[in-house]
Amino acid sequence: MEKLLRVCIISREYPPDTGFGGIGTFAKHLAHGLVSLGHHVTVISLAKDKAKSYTEGDIQVHRVEPYFDQHTLNLIDCAMPYSKYVISTSAALWQKFIELHAKQPFDVIDTPELLAEGFYPAITKVVPLVIRLYTPHSKFIAEALHNVTPSFDHQFVAMVERIAMNYADAITSPSKDLAQFVANDLCMPLERIKIIHNPIDADFCSPHGNRSIPENDSLKVLFVGRLEARKGIYYLIEAWKDVVAVVPKAHLYVIGDDTNTATGQTSVLAEIKRYIAKHNLENSITFIDRIPLVELPAYYRSADVCVVPSLYDNSPYTCLEAMSCGKAVIGTSSGGTAEYIVAGESGLIVPAKDATSLAQAMIALLKDNKERRRLGDNARSRVLVCFQRREIARLTAQLYKQAMETFIERQSRMTANSLYTRGAEEMLGDMEYFAGTFNEMLHQFLFQWSYSYRIRTWYRKLKSRPKLYSIKAFLRLIDAMTFWLTPDERKANSMYSSLENMVKGKDIKSSPKFLKQSGLSSNEGS
Repeated sequence: MEKLLRVCIISREYPPDTGFGGIGTFAKHLAHGLVSLGHHVTVISLAKDKAKSYTEGDIQVHRVEPYFDQHTLNLIDCAMPYSKYVISTSAALWQKFIELHAKQPFDVIDTPELLAEGFYPAITKVVPLVIRLYTPHSKFIAEALHNVTPSFDHQFVAMVERIAMNYADAITSPSKDLAQFVANDLCMPLERIKIIHNPIDADFCSPHGNRSIPENDSLKVLFVGRLEARKGIYYLIEAWKDVVAVVPKAHLYVIGDDTNTATGQTSVLAEIKRYIAKHNLENSITFIDRIPLVELPAYYRSADVCVVPSLYDNSPYTCLEAMSCGKAVIGTSSGGTAEYIVAGESGLIVPAKDATSLAQAMIALLKDNKERRRLGDNARSRVLVCFQRREIARLTAQLYKQAMETFIERQSRMTANSLYTRGAEEMLGDMEYFAGTFNEMLHQFLFQWSYSYRIRTWYRKLKSRPKLYSIKAFLRLIDAMTFWLTPDERKANSMYSSLENMVKGKDIKSSPKFLKQSGLSSNEGS
C-alpha cells in the first residue's frame, strides 16, 4: 500500500483571504488534489486581518500575521521595504510551522520560490523541502518586470531565494521556459528541475453552469489579470481600437485590480482610461474589479474569446481556466503559455508586445464562430488529458517521495550540512537579533549625521511617552547646567539619581528583545 504523506504547504497566498494570483490558485488546487489521493495536508498562509486556524474540508489552514508589526524595524522598512516584508512574513510562516511540526512531524514541505518562503526550511534542513518555481526575483531584476531595479533591496531578496532553491531537495517548474532560466541563473543542470504543469479542477472550471455577463448581441472578449504592464494590458488596449473598427459589435471585459505601476507610480487604470477616452472606446470596454476565484468560471463561460497578452508569464492560470471552460484563448509566445496552448489546435499564439498581431487574432476569431468552437472544444479536451489536478497531485506526490529519499541520502553522506547549525527553534531569535541590530545601526548612523532625523526622533518619542521623555529632557538640562560636575558627583544628588534609575528601568522594560540581549539601552541614539 502506498504511503500517505503529511504535507505542509507554506504559501503567503491562499484563497480566499490572500488569493492574490496564480500562487494562491495553485496552492489551493494542489492541496485539494493531494487530499483527494488520501494525503494529509496543512496549509500555512498569511492572514488578511488577524491570525486564525480553520478546516477547509480535510485541509487544515493556519493564517498568520507578519512577525514584525509595521512600526518595528521601521528604518529597514524605509531603506529595504521588500526585504523587510520577506523577513517578517517568512519568519511568521516558519514560526507556525515549527509549532505544528513539534506536535506532529511533517514528511515534506512544499513552498514557492517567490520571496523566499523556503529560506528557513532550506537552511535548517529540518524536513525534506520541495520548491516550486513561479517567477523568481532574479527574473524580475533581469527583465525589469514590475519596474524592479537591481537595487540592494531587490538583490537581497533574489539572494535569499537562490539560497533556498540551491538547498532544496527537489525543484519543480510549471514550464520548461522558466526552468531553463532558473537553471542558468543557479548554474545547475536543467535535469534537476522537474516539469510538473499547473493543475486545474476541470469539474469546477467547466463549460457548463451560470454566466455572469448578461446575454446580448455583442461579441465578448475577456481579459483577467492585474492591471500592470507585464500582463500586456497596454498592448491589449492599443489593439482594441483596431478590433472595434472591424468588428463594431465587439466588447472587451477587463477583470482585475488596478495597480500603481504606471509612469511615476500612478494608476494604470487611470492611464488606460485616458487612452480610451482619446480614441472614443468608452462604450466598448467594461472594467470589473478582481473577482473571487469561486466566481470566475461564470465570467469565462460568458466570453466568446479569452485573451492572455502577457509580456511574460511562466504559466498563467487565466489561460488554463479559460481553456478548462472550453474557450478559445489567445496567448503570447513569451514565457510558458505556449506550453499549455497548442498553437492552431487549442488556441492561438501571437508574439508578445505586438498589438497588430494581437488585433488580427482577435478579429479572426470574432468573425469565425466555427473556429472559436473548434479551438474551445480542443482546449477543454487538452485540459482533461494533461492538467487535471488529481493527476498533477499524483505526480507531485511522487516528487515528494524522491525529495525525501534525497534528503535521507544527503544526511547519510553528510552532504546536507545545514547553513544554520544551531537548533531550528533558535532560528527566529537569531533572525530577530540580526534584523534588530541592523535596524539599530541605521538608527545610530542617522541620529549621528542627521539633525532633522534626530529632531523627528525626539518628537516621536516625546509624543509616545511624554512623561518618560520629559524627565530625560530634564536630566539633559541638568547635565548641561552642571557640566563641571563629574557623573558620580551628579549621582550623589538623590533626586538626580532617583530620576536616572527610573528612566533606566523603564528603558530596559520597553526595549525590544534584541536590545536586551545585546545589553544596549533602548533606541535612544545617545
